[in-house]
Amino acid sequence: MKKDKKEFVFFLLSLVFTVFFCVSFGIFSYHILKLNILPLKFLIGGFLLVFVLFCLFLYLLFKRKNRIIKVLVFLFLLLFSGAFYLGGDYLKNTYLFFNNTNQEYDTLTFSVLALKENGFSQLEEIENKMVGYMSDDYKEEIHNSLQNKIQYQEVLKEEFGSVVDALFEKEVDAIVLESSYLAILKEEIENLETSTKVLYTFEVKEKTHIENEETRKNTEITLTPFILYISGIDQWGNVVSSRGRSDVNQLAVINPRTHHVLFVNTPRDYYVQLAGTTGLRDKLTHAGIYGIDKSIKTLENFYEIDITHYVRVNFNTVIKVVDVIGGIDIYSDLAYKPRNDSRYINKGWNHFDGKLALAYARERYAYQTGDHHRGANQQQVMTAILEKLTSSTILISKYNSILNALDGTFQTDMSMEEMTSFIKYQLEKMPSWKIESYAVTGSGSMDYTYSMGSKHKLYVMEPNMNSVKVAKQKIYEVLHEA
Repeated sequence: MKKDKKEFVFFLLSLVFTVFFCVSFGIFSYHILKLNILPLKFLIGGFLLVFVLFCLFLYLLFKRKNRIIKVLVFLFLLLFSGAFYLGGDYLKNTYLFFNNTNQEYDTLTFSVLALKENGFSQLEEIENKMVGYMSDDYKEEIHNSLQNKIQYQEVLKEEFGSVVDALFEKEVDAIVLESSYLAILKEEIENLETSTKVLYTFEVKEKTHIENEETRKNTEITLTPFILYISGIDQWGNVVSSRGRSDVNQLAVINPRTHHVLFVNTPRDYYVQLAGTTGLRDKLTHAGIYGIDKSIKTLENFYEIDITHYVRVNFNTVIKVVDVIGGIDIYSDLAYKPRNDSRYINKGWNHFDGKLALAYARERYAYQTGDHHRGANQQQVMTAILEKLTSSTILISKYNSILNALDGTFQTDMSMEEMTSFIKYQLEKMPSWKIESYAVTGSGSMDYTYSMGSKHKLYVMEPNMNSVKVAKQKIYEVLHEA
């Protein structure tokens, strides 16, 4: 009787462990098929292996009487079940991350400002007054939002620099500026923040539009060479808008046929003609405040290329990722206190947390070559992050934390199918990529810009067209390699 009872207990345990194994493997299989990230040969091979092991486990559990073997099988089933459960969780989070990187709507924040000296403290006090704002794509949304609150006389301007000029020159009583415009003006006009008061803020939400989006999405990125625009924007929090100054402007020219990647860096202050504008040129970084499409078209025109896709990250991306992986080690060729952090950076090796890594990547004032050195620092930070992720177990142990850190601060127009197809391609072919970097150069000067108008001279970088010519040639060669 006692023997029969033990046999019954082992039988029940066998059923429980078998069901647990089947459920965990079922969940894992669902997520891996849904994500569609593994090549077919890996899927078939993996499923066949699991099937063979499962049959072996069933045989040992229900046909063999040896209890030691049964206990060992229990341990193996528990181990495999746990691995499938964790793997399913990783795959689920990966799917959610990929699915959330495409932004369907823009959320723009607008502020109504007036001069403090006029004594206005709330929106209702500018009833029937003159209100100025830009005559861009959002003038109707601004008009509709304000008309729900007050009646006013509309004054439209072409550039946001002329909008703020109209306020200081008393042409209007108040102005309306989108947050990315306002950030630039606070930096370029010293007394703007101290001499104005925000009377009202509101948000405008609309569907994101990227010119030639369908053409870009039809590119087979595992078969055809393409160009990816990597934009690092000067925003905190989540990336909720397609607008924002682009402090990092990298073109990744990728040829999947020859496994060659060329990174071309364009300084943020490069003095270029913004797409769709005439007359004054502007800083490349200012293109981003008119929308990601303006940055894309500007670079396309400048280099005479077609950009297939874009990726946007912001300040929070760097801080969160660096902190999650436990910091990075960077060699600095100069000792200084960065503009955006109170701590000192030593000459030689430094261990940076997220905030200090960002301050290092943004610094240009400490260096004689300014933007050129900042571009090199940015590449150092990116390289240090990649090296730490690929040379240790951090990517596995911190995988979910890294995805959570990127959530909301990483945006792309690539579909989930395109991203997973590229990962599948890498897993199947396991190619060794040749990575090359190039940076265009220029000389600093002060000049007027399209966005700020002819009353405010800003620091710009006049392009060295010889370096631009070299960049164009390198891009062409990578795209046309057979």
